[in-house]
Amino acid sequence: MQVAILGLGKMGSQIARRLHKFNPTGTSENSFEVLAWNRSEGPREEVAKAGVKTYGEVTALVSDMKGSPRIFWLMLFDKITGEFLEKQLLPHLKPGDIVIDGGNSFYKESMKRAQMLKEQGVEFFDCGTSGGVWGEANGFALMVGGPKEFWPKVEPIFKALSAGQNYGLMGKAGAGHFVKMVHNGIEYGMMEAIAEGYAVLKASEFDLNLGEVTKIYQEGSVIRSWLIDLTRNIFEHEDVVGTSGVIGMMGEGEWTIEAGHELGVDVRVLEDAVNVRKESTDPKNREKFSNKIVALMRKQFGGHGIQKK
Repeated sequence: MQVAILGLGKMGSQIARRLHKFNPTGTSENSFEVLAWNRSEGPREEVAKAGVKTYGEVTALVSDMKGSPRIFWLMLFDKITGEFLEKQLLPHLKPGDIVIDGGNSFYKESMKRAQMLKEQGVEFFDCGTSGGVWGEANGFALMVGGPKEFWPKVEPIFKALSAGQNYGLMGKAGAGHFVKMVHNGIEYGMMEAIAEGYAVLKASEFDLNLGEVTKIYQEGSVIRSWLIDLTRNIFEHEDVVGTSGVIGMMGEGEWTIEAGHELGVDVRVLEDAVNVRKESTDPKNREKFSNKIVALMRKQFGGHGIQKK
């Protein structure tokens, strides 16, 4: 099965390599032939080292696509996905093609894009993709929205990218990005709760070894989780003191809050977590211990950049 990956950032590169290497039969032949496009050369060179055929021009990639359906997986920032789809990819699409958007697009935009492509005879799936920089090795969690009748054609891709069972069709177009949006909102709240708890531990009179505390939290406790595992990595391998407490965010947390308000749902914890991130850019908050922990968690799971003091 041919799959075109368009966009080779941190996540797109991992997806291209994992699909290229996927081999369920144990033979020397891959189940997927991956073609990958990226505008800048550096990411293309890195992915090409794994044996993936790369392109600097969309036209050249499309001309090498064979068979039916032709499957195009977009892995781009949400701010450029719409323009890229309409101006660079759409002119090359034909009835029967399938487009998958695996980035963090707003679910309402995904619903509009599905309708727009349907009018052209093209099917659309939106895929919320979680796993950060660990997804290539461990498998991604994949939350998909799109037409149920075409699911069998694309399911092998999601199964190969997953850890085995952590993927599925959530519902109609938009459902995948909606579920991932809420996932990220929950993530904001969980990270903030952990970080604030550690700030209380650090401020106590007990001179606690936070790495040792985390080791106990990791196994058998009610709060054990991957985020706690990553927190132990922070205390063992990161320069907490030298890290600025400025916390980046991509926007999904705010989208979740907006959806909560629209649906009449109380989302006060998520709202507070987002406000903390907004306030983290204030110079007076850059030494907040909890902010540093959240910033370093983002680095641990997603490879996101941090600011130094």
